[in-house]
Amino acid sequence: MSDIRAIIVDDEQHCIDALQTMLQKKCPGVEVVGTAQSVREAKDKVDELHPDLVFLDVEMPHQNGFELLKQYDRVFFEVIFTTAYEQYALKAIKFNALDYLLKPFSVKELQDALEKCRERHQLRKHDMSVSPMDVFLQNMRTLQQTHRKIALPTINGLVFMPIQNIVRCESTGNYTRIFFTDKKNLMVSRPLKEFEELLTDADFFRVHNSHLINLQQMQSYIQGEGGFALMSDGAQVEVSRRRKADFLKRAMQF
Repeated sequence: MSDIRAIIVDDEQHCIDALQTMLQKKCPGVEVVGTAQSVREAKDKVDELHPDLVFLDVEMPHQNGFELLKQYDRVFFEVIFTTAYEQYALKAIKFNALDYLLKPFSVKELQDALEKCRERHQLRKHDMSVSPMDVFLQNMRTLQQTHRKIALPTINGLVFMPIQNIVRCESTGNYTRIFFTDKKNLMVSRPLKEFEELLTDADFFRVHNSHLINLQQMQSYIQGEGGFALMSDGAQVEVSRRRKADFLKRAMQF
């Protein structure tokens, strides 16, 4: 008897067939109840079959896989993204601790993703709080807008903050403290590297192992071995010697 009912969404039939074969032969407990080759077809299948899991291709003609998710106020199924492309979308996927399989993927990678899916599926039954998918959807909806906001997960829920209001981010182990233009700060359970991946294209720069700054919020640069960036909140942020040249090159663009 299956413990996970799954739908495969991919515009290429041979990819559907290959994944379905891997699941049947190597992943007991997973039943493929439907397949789809477009977002429109996938929406109909999901609404009809109410799967536990959707294998969702990112790159498809006409509409990408994210367009399916955006049609739901609350995603009631688990998602494992599948893609052949390493690009901006993977930054948001990684940031929100969601699973993805980079084509071509191995049986072991598939099995590992399914194991995490099972764990999340069980937790979802007992915990109705904000899920990583909720955070991901919010970030995907807003990251490309003029007044972009980022959804920051906290123990009490989500904090929605315009990216331009972030002055800097400081590493504290596996956590990151975020400093805002209103002098407030917030601790988030994500490492600094994940903020770097998500925000680099939004004019942020990693000036030090422990510091990521918003170049739009930098007021001046103080010369030194590495030097210091003087930020709008009054902080002097150390610039590491090895990052100095790249930092100054980026800073000169503002």
